[in-house]
Amino acid sequence: MASPLPYKIPAIQQAISVLWPSFMTAIAATGLFFSAFDPQDLVPFDLDIDISPLAAYSIGFFIFWLLASISSIGTLYFTISNCRFISKQNR
Repeated sequence: MASPLPYKIPAIQQAISVLWPSFMTAIAATGLFFSAFDPQDLVPFDLDIDISPLAAYSIGFFIFWLLASISSIGTLYFTISNCRFISKQNR
């Protein structure tokens, strides 16, 4: 018989399992995105926004990190709920 799965994963482990992969994904996404697009070309409607390229890269990184974190949270949620479902079936 399989060993019982824990019902509660520690909060710090959940946070690390979400933030670390999403951080690495944001690094790759930022590098790829800004290799193809210049930050000055992304200003909509020819607005005169005075923002440094470093600030644009930083904002882009945090947006990619947020998007990847949301995806990782969904993965964690469905993994935990699936483990609980399987654990209940094995009883």
